[in-house]
Amino acid sequence: MSELARLAEERGVMLHTAASAQQQAQWLEQRITKALQEALLARGRATLALSGGRSPIPLLQALNLIELAWEQVGITLVDERWVPPEHAESNAGLLWRHMPQVMSRVHWQPLYHGAGALQDAERSSAALQAWLPLDVVVLGMGSDGHTASLFPGMEGLAAALSRHAEVPCLSCQAPDGRQRLTLTGAALHSARLQLLAIRGEDKASTLTAALAGGRPEWPVSAFLRPPLQIVYSADAS
Repeated sequence: MSELARLAEERGVMLHTAASAQQQAQWLEQRITKALQEALLARGRATLALSGGRSPIPLLQALNLIELAWEQVGITLVDERWVPPEHAESNAGLLWRHMPQVMSRVHWQPLYHGAGALQDAERSSAALQAWLPLDVVVLGMGSDGHTASLFPGMEGLAAALSRHAEVPCLSCQAPDGRQRLTLTGAALHSARLQLLAIRGEDKASTLTAALAGGRPEWPVSAFLRPPLQIVYSADAS
C-alpha cells in the first residue's frame, strides 16, 4: 500500500487510482452521473459544481456524451477568474466549449456577471443559496495546496473555508493579484458527493503531506475527511 493510500484510509477517505487521465475521467463521470440520477429520483432536481482548468477537460467531454434529464440539473463553477466567458482563461468558456450539449440544456448559474467582482459574488451567493445543499462538487488542487480559489495565506481564509461561512460565494485575489470568484465552505462542504481529482506526482506529494496532517494552512486540508472521495492518476498529461 502506498503512503498516499495508507493516509487516505486512516482518514476514512476513499482513494481510487486511475491508470490514465481518460480512466480518471470515466471514473468521475460514472460517479457524478449516478449521484445526479439519484438526486433527480429523490428530489426532481440536481446540482453540480465543476472545476475549471486544463485537467478537467476529459471529464467535461465525457459528461457531454451522457444522456440525462439535464433540464432538471443546475450547474455552476467551483471558482472563476473575473473575466468574461469569451476570455481564454474563463472557466465558464471552458464548460461551453467542451460540453455544449449539456450546457445548452441545464440551468446554468455563472459566477461572473460583469458588474464587478464584489457585486458578482453577492449576486451569485443570492442565487446559490437556494441550491444548498449541493448534490455534487468536483474539486481540484494546486501544488501549493489550494483548492477552488481558496489560497494559502489569503485574507479571511479560515472563515471562507468554514462550513458556516457567511456566504456561498465570495470575491478574492489570487497570488498573482488577479480577481477571482470562489465558492466557500458553506457550499463546498454542503455537497452530498464531494470529489477531489488530482493528476501528477507533484500533486500526489502535496496531497500526501496534507493527509499526514502537517499542513493545516493548506486550504485542501479542510476537505480531507468523509464524505470526500479522491481519484488520482500519475498521468499528468
